[in-house]
Amino acid sequence: MGERFTVDVVVVGGGLAGLAMTTRLTAAGFSTVCVEAGPRPSAETAERDKRTTAVLMPGVETLRKAGAWDAIAADAQPMMGLRILDCGGKTPDIREDVLFEAAELGDGPFGWNVENGKGRLALADRIDALDKAELICQAKITHFMTRRDAIFVTLSNGASLRAKLLIAADGRNSFIRETANIGHRDWEFGQKIIACRVSHSQAHDGISTEMHHVGGPLTFAPLPGNSSGVVWMNPDAEADRLIDLDDDAFREELQDHSQNVLGQIETVQDRAVWTSAICVAKGLTAPRIALIAEAAHAFPPIGAQGFNTSLRDVETLAGLAEQADDPGSADILKRYARQRMPDILARTVGVDLLNRSVLSSVGFVRDIRRAGLGVLGRTAPAKQFAMRIGMGG
Repeated sequence: MGERFTVDVVVVGGGLAGLAMTTRLTAAGFSTVCVEAGPRPSAETAERDKRTTAVLMPGVETLRKAGAWDAIAADAQPMMGLRILDCGGKTPDIREDVLFEAAELGDGPFGWNVENGKGRLALADRIDALDKAELICQAKITHFMTRRDAIFVTLSNGASLRAKLLIAADGRNSFIRETANIGHRDWEFGQKIIACRVSHSQAHDGISTEMHHVGGPLTFAPLPGNSSGVVWMNPDAEADRLIDLDDDAFREELQDHSQNVLGQIETVQDRAVWTSAICVAKGLTAPRIALIAEAAHAFPPIGAQGFNTSLRDVETLAGLAEQADDPGSADILKRYARQRMPDILARTVGVDLLNRSVLSSVGFVRDIRRAGLGVLGRTAPAKQFAMRIGMGG
């Protein structure tokens, strides 16, 4: 027989969202265990995972409440603006150029760009420092059983947990979601996403640059120094061609499509590729169970919506739980679903429509998108409204 524990909450999934949920709930006073199938985040895993994530200011506040932000911020890059370039003509030339500056909304940045590996390590270290939190790695949930006032969880390492709430943060192929019979819809775009890290000759000045080419956006997310994280979406065949190129040939292609917005691209490192898809759960809860992050919604990386939508899940659920003795009560879960589902669906539709418009090769669709961007850039109230919506307002 393995060990038996009684805690308030079990979080399944040790990605950024699951670790953030664990620290935020512990800060709210709940004893919380996070179960992760892989190894514990370490300096080695942080060095291997060079993917980047934008954390907008509302998400920063959530991580600050969790007591984790200062450690994350030490290696993060402030984002002072978002530059959107329409390159949807017959050539990849820039047709429209709009800069959304954080200074138009206040004194601080829009948010910060964080390396995923370093962010996970900082959150794991924070969990280790908390008396009421624990991170159990290299273990999976094999079974769970719900009762009126508790949920009982069995782990692959033989341990068993009794909790008031089970939170699924175990990704778009969530075991918890499927086992709880919560349906989902998913669809692909016939695109792949290439991510890498580049150095360049010109300073980015803390500006994230998103270029809308036919076939998919190309984004340069600022990192410390003259470095950026690149996310490049292309139709499957073109993405396959690009990922098969050697580093020099790939750098030349990227240079051509970047229109020299950051000067000369000098180095390319850590290329990775995955499929562009959307997955949305048909519900967010079951008795004693809540879905967050990619178990509830997964988007292509457009407009920094993915992880920031996940952090809104974290803050909403933690904020509601703080108001009750039982974080997994039917009332708390009902209120969580009612508050989060409209935002999730709205952002799903928005990301889907924007990606389809960028993917389209139809001329009038590209011209309508260009015109809309131009009007937005020249109309201050609309521009500020768009920025607030993007920030989560």
